[in-house]
Amino acid sequence: MDFRTTYRRFRQWQLDPFKYKLGSQASHPCNNCGTYYVGNFCPICSQKENVGRITWKSVAQSVAEVWGLHNRSLFYSVVQLFLRPGYFISDYISGKRQVSFPPVKMLAIIALLGVVVDYLTGAIDGVFDLTIEEDKMLFLDNVFMWINTHPDLMSMIVLSFLIIPNYFIFRYAPRNTFHTLPQGFFIQVFSSVVFLVLNMIYDITSMGWFVFVLALVGLLITYKQLFGYGIWGTAWRVVASFACALLLLLFLLFIDYSIHLLRAGTFDVAMGILFIFIPLCVILFVAILWISFRISKPRVKEARAPMTSRPEYEKNA
Repeated sequence: MDFRTTYRRFRQWQLDPFKYKLGSQASHPCNNCGTYYVGNFCPICSQKENVGRITWKSVAQSVAEVWGLHNRSLFYSVVQLFLRPGYFISDYISGKRQVSFPPVKMLAIIALLGVVVDYLTGAIDGVFDLTIEEDKMLFLDNVFMWINTHPDLMSMIVLSFLIIPNYFIFRYAPRNTFHTLPQGFFIQVFSSVVFLVLNMIYDITSMGWFVFVLALVGLLITYKQLFGYGIWGTAWRVVASFACALLLLLFLLFIDYSIHLLRAGTFDVAMGILFIFIPLCVILFVAILWISFRISKPRVKEARAPMTSRPEYEKNA
């Protein structure tokens, strides 16, 4: 078996996996409105060409449509997200809507399936073995307990915080240059689907390190294919984006924590958080974005003025 040839075929499939078949070029009537047309879909009512008598195949397709297992199936889209994640997302945000199952609907179905898996595997109690001590502050107990019992939702929140950092850090990427915030929203929707599937794999197998490595490698491959940087250029930008996302999360937690302290009457600690930790989060966030943006921004070389001959009076001197 020639692995080099097989890999080349796989790479070609990653870049362009969708083969669209040309329909019959003969004129035929639409079974719905009776219009004669040439092509795969009726130009009047949009019904598909090969719709005919109802068979058992029609029954199976109707049942499959409930779970997104029909054309542009949910399963096929998830497979694409694991085998060619960055290219698949790039196809969708660049306008190829027919390549994917509707992303928000896919996220909702996968999230619902993840809840079922959590209950069946007992993972709903959390991934960390936390014990609450009486001398801890109730606020911190609630925060850590919530994170412990909602790892799926926590992953989606952190990924949603990547939208703004990615907008600046990958602003001048070789591929999908100047991507917009709405496009960034769909990028994180697809990423959330992958993380939810990986979390289900962890719930079923309990192979924490394997899932962690798989998630890390998958994240780097996704951003490399999506934005076109090299492996090291992708790696440091992903680290910078996640650092900004965690700083945003800490910023919100510090604000919530300081409000809790003010209500509890602990004014000194609350003022310390408001005037030290919160500004520090903002400064670090802006600094990482600014440095990453400046490094990523292409430098325009100044054109040197062409050398001119000496003036006539110098020549005659």
